[in-house]
Parts: sequence; C-alpha cells; structure tokens
Amino acid sequence: MATIKDIAHLAGVSQGTVSNVLNGKGIVSSEKIRLVEEAAAQLGYTINERAKILRKGKSKLFAVILPNLRFRQYVDFYVSFSNFAENHGYSILLFISNNNPETELTILSRIRSAMATGVATFSCLPADSSAYTDIGFAEHEVLYVERDRSYACNYIGFDYRACGEALARLALKRHMKSVAVLTDDPSFSHEAQFIEAFDKTIATNNRCVVTHLHTDLFRRHSSAFQVFSSTIPDGICISTYGFAQAVREVWLNFYQGSETSICTVSPIFTMPESNYTKYELNYSLLGRIAAETLADTTRTKASPRKQQLENSGFRNWDDVHVASGHQGAKKLHVLTIDSPAAVAMQSLSRIYTQTTGTEVNISVFSYEEIHEVLTSMDASSMYDIIRLDVTWLSWFAEKLLVPLEQIYPDAHKLLDRFVEGLGTRYSHVGETLYAIPVSPSNQLLFYRKDLFDSTALKRLYHETYKSSLRPPKTFAEFNQIAEFFTRTTNMQSPVEYGTTTTLGSTGVAATEYLTRYFARTESLFTSEGKLLLDSEEALLALEDLIAVKPSAPERYCTWWTNAAQSFAQGNVAMTILYSNFASEIIGRDSKVINKIGFAVVPGANPIIGGGSLGVSRYSKHPQQAFDYINWLCNEPLSSAMTLLGSVPACKQSYENYEIVNTYPWLELAKDSFSLSHYQRTPQPNKGRFDERRFLSILGMAVKNAFSGVVSPQEALQSAQTQYDAIAREITASR
Repeated sequence: MATIKDIAHLAGVSQGTVSNVLNGKGIVSSEKIRLVEEAAAQLGYTINERAKILRKGKSKLFAVILPNLRFRQYVDFYVSFSNFAENHGYSILLFISNNNPETELTILSRIRSAMATGVATFSCLPADSSAYTDIGFAEHEVLYVERDRSYACNYIGFDYRACGEALARLALKRHMKSVAVLTDDPSFSHEAQFIEAFDKTIATNNRCVVTHLHTDLFRRHSSAFQVFSSTIPDGICISTYGFAQAVREVWLNFYQGSETSICTVSPIFTMPESNYTKYELNYSLLGRIAAETLADTTRTKASPRKQQLENSGFRNWDDVHVASGHQGAKKLHVLTIDSPAAVAMQSLSRIYTQTTGTEVNISVFSYEEIHEVLTSMDASSMYDIIRLDVTWLSWFAEKLLVPLEQIYPDAHKLLDRFVEGLGTRYSHVGETLYAIPVSPSNQLLFYRKDLFDSTALKRLYHETYKSSLRPPKTFAEFNQIAEFFTRTTNMQSPVEYGTTTTLGSTGVAATEYLTRYFARTESLFTSEGKLLLDSEEALLALEDLIAVKPSAPERYCTWWTNAAQSFAQGNVAMTILYSNFASEIIGRDSKVINKIGFAVVPGANPIIGGGSLGVSRYSKHPQQAFDYINWLCNEPLSSAMTLLGSVPACKQSYENYEIVNTYPWLELAKDSFSLSHYQRTPQPNKGRFDERRFLSILGMAVKNAFSGVVSPQEALQSAQTQYDAIAREITASR
C-alpha cells in the first residue's frame, strides 16, 4: 500500500504538506493540493478510516449495538441514527450481537478499547445486568433502546403494551376463535409488556384460544412451521415484522390453501403493502431521537431519563370517509399542473378507486395551459377538483371554488394536521377556507457539496477572491461563485457552468427575478398599492440576474423540472429550485447522488410555491370531491406522495425518516416557510389582484432585459407603466 512518503516523492512536496492536504489542515497552495491529490489517486492511496476515528478521540465516536441487520426495524433505526450523528460530526461503530449475551460482552470490550463516547444498545443482557458500568461506562454514556433495564438508566422505546392490546382487540373484532402469538424472548422488557397486554385484553373473551410461541432470528422458520403444525389458527399475532415475513413465507409455500390472517407489529411502510395487517412503530424516528438523546446526555451528563415515543398504530390506506350520497359519482375529474405531485396523484388514486369504486381521472396541464383552462371555466366544466397554484388562490378561489365549510362545517379543523403557517397561505382567502394544501413548497439553493468541500477548490477560490468558498448568503456571492465554477472564466473548474437560469414563460421569468428582488427588500408595493419597480432595489435585482448570464448554459431552462435535470447531469455547480421539483435531482440517471448540498436561498427570503386542492363550484359531486381531497391530503397518503416525488404538507410526514433520508432537504424546506417574509401583492383592501397578469408584464420585461433587447432601466420602466395603466383602469371600474 502506498504511504505518505510515496505520495510526497511523486508529488514533489514534503511529507508534512501531504499530511496537511489529506487531513484538511494547514494552509497549502491550490497547486500543491492538486499535485498531492493527483499523486494519491495515481498510487491508489486511501485514508485509514479506523485511524481517523481513533484520532478523533472519545468526543466524537458513538457505538451502536443491534440484534441483527436482517429485520427492517433495525435498519430503519440505524440509518436514521447514523445520519443524524454523522451530520453532527460523529463517527459510528456498528456491532451485531445476534441476541447472544457472550457476543455482547465481547463487543463491549471492543467499544471500550475504541474509546467511544457513547453507546446506543438493543441489549440482550439480563435487565439487572451492570455490565456496561462494570466495564467503565458512566450512566450518561449508555442509551438502552427498546429493552429497558430494571434500574434507573437512559432508555428510549415505544408503548409495547399498547401494541399487544391493539392486536388483541383486532383479533376480538374479527371474531377469531384461535390465535397463535409469536414473540421474541419474553425476558426482553418490550416482549414481556406486549404479551402481558395481549393476554389481559384477549381474556375478556373466554372463547378465544391463545397459543404462545417464542422464537428468534435463527429459529423463525421452524417456529413458523410450529404455528401451522396442527390446527390452522384463525389469526397469527406477531410482535416483530421479521418473524411475520417468515410466517408468511411458510404459509404461502406450504399451507396456501389454509385460511388465516397475519397481524404484526411493524416498522413504518411509506408505500402501501397489503400482505399483513400492520400496527406500525416509527423506528426511523426512534433512531433519530436516540442519536439526539445520546449526543445531549454525553455532552451535559444529564441524569437518567426514560422516553416513550408515540406509536403510529394502524395506518389505513383505504380509510375513505363515505358520506350520504357518496356512491352517486362513477368518476371524479381532477385538474392539476404538471409536476411530480401529479404523477404521485395518478398512482395513488388507484387505491381510492379500489376502495370506493369511483374512478379518478387526473388531467395534467402545463403552467400556461392550466391558467387558460381556469380563466375560461364555467358551468359546463367537467372538473370536480381543482389544483390552484398558491399565487392564483386569491384571484380564482371566489370564482371557481366552493367554501369548504359549506360542505363540511368542521373543515377548518383539518388544518391542524399541516405544518404551521400553511393554512393562511394555502387555504384561505380573507376569512374563507377554500382549499387544502397538497404540495406546498419553497425555494432552496442546491449545490455540489463535493466541489464546495474540495480542499483544492477551496484554496483556489480563496486565492482568487480572498474569501471562503461556502454556500452564498447574498446574490453577489452567488454570482461570484457561479463565475468561479464556469470553465470559460476558470479553466480549473471541474464543471462547465456555475448555475442555471429558469426563464421559460413570463411567469417563470418573473419568479427568477423576484427571487433576487426579495433578497434585497421585502415588498413590491407601498402601503398605498404603488408598484416599486422604479426603485433602486428593483434595478439592482435585475442587474444581479443579468450578471449571472455568462455563468449559465446559453439555453436557459424553461421550467424547474428542466433546471433539476440539468443539475442532475453533473455539469452545473448550483441551482435554485422549488422543493416540489427537487426530487428530479436524484432521478434514475442522476450523476450527483451523494454529492448534493442544500441551503437557504441567498437573501434568506425564499418565495413559496406549490399549490392546494379545492372543490369546483361546478362539481356535481362536491361531497365526494371533498372526501377525496381529505383522503389524499392526510397520512399515510401524504408520506407516500412525498416518497414518489412530491412535498408534504402534513407535519407527521416530516417524522417519516424514510422520506427525510431519501430527500434530506425536506427538513430545511419545512423550516424555510417561516423565513418567507415578503409582500408580493397589494394590501387586501386595495381590491383583488390578478397576479398572473402582473407576472406576465414583469416576466416579459425580465426576458427583454436578459436578452439585451432593452436596458434593465427601460424594461422595468415599461413594466411599471403598463401596471400603472391597469391599476388606473381597475380603480375607475369600481
């Protein structure tokens, strides 16, 4: 294996320089960094990660002990635990005990030798064992997961008694006369609690015969055969999803003609899965909070505490409210805009059809087309449900939508399930509730993290601009970084362009401009309703946009889907996207997976986007249309739509770490809603505002200035003049 000495010889630098480069320390010129990196690559040198962990010392190393990695709940736990820990500077050591106490004791010695600062453990040792403290761990350095101790300790888990009670109640509800109960070792606290609660609940019906079986990872298939060895039970209630999989395999392969049902405690499944009746626990959330807890207790040395997370329970995909007259419609027609959310709606609506027998037809139009459809809509319209862009809600809601509380008086209570603040922006016009948020989004900056983290590029940037390479806070910084990553101005750039521009339609072009405008100031209008395009901030914002033109592909993107795809191709350093289009950057052909960074947009005043669903005034089936919206905009559908590329409105979806780990920018997107503090329309007392018409005027001005047809000053003056004329016309007509 190549050594630091070999690299130094090939690169023609000192060994100290090589060490500094490989460990990201010291001040080394960009040229020497390039020589060292090229030499290391040529020699096939790889950094010893074990040595790096040891160099970090006790303060930045966590150990995790899992029973196995074959069962999904442990994978979910570990992925979320490690993601949080690594994002906060910790390294992770993973160990597998296979529920063998001797193995766990050996693991403890290895963890102690590695100088880990903390341990999260699914311990298989007896509940009164003091092995962890005996080997030298303080109580604040150990977090017991799922399997509690008989003494004061840091512990985190779920309500396992509620699990047992829920499965027993389900068995009674289904009138089962015989039930097999399959669990892990009953000496584990969570299994003991499950069994106790199950037996206590099922005992309320003396006619139900219960057979208990205990198994483990290695005996699960033989135990499954025992379940079916004599009389086939009416139902099988199982405490662990991995055991349920084994039971189902045996049933399908050897006893398929026999009738039974399998009910199991399970990790959360974001997509529908009909093989079992699942009582779900959020192990991804458990992993996340466990990592947070361990980081906190090891830092503060807090007194022991025991945490119990809320069970997710039975999440019913087909839980569609059926109102009187519900069966009247054979088909519902939905009008929506082209986006990842539309594709998700088309897929998931099949579940609605299977449950209700009502076909759902999703009509998808472009941004321009859907506005034309909405403008011309009248009583002859076939649409029952309309997806309105958030910027169009104030203009179209009163014309086209039914106030939802006329259909369902308690409709306002549905907003409690959504991220705070969405109701006002995405649902109401004045005091009237017209719509339910389906794909709320806001702008985020996406950048190539591998490039921004490159030691050589960071040094070269500092040499060039005398400043640090980091995600830009202003558009002046954004333009400078874009210039640096454009090959025509920097031959050492690993990508061809610094950024993208999205200027397809006039509405899209206006948004590209307003992103920069609101980075400088908060309002487009005075309190009297006067447009401020003749201000200095307006001119500087347009100049910011035009200045980035040489750092972007000559053919601009027409829509945010195109911008995401351009970034995914790997030849652009940065892009600004709405979060509901960002899933495209990790699509099938993406070249930037695991290389993506994300941050708040420059200026920290992101523009919100996305839209809401409302019931058409012309629908012949308003109750059923409302029921569909309520079903789609709730859990578990909200999470499933997000996994398919949309963005969630439901708070609960942000606790689904299968989603958050797939789209790690979602948490930032959620927090960014509170950052948006702009005023892009006149005050409500100035009358209704046709934002689409205004954006057409502004967007045309932006496109003319960007293409060089007119100067920025001339473009903005023209837009100001056109808008003023329209405003006078509207005022005169009142």
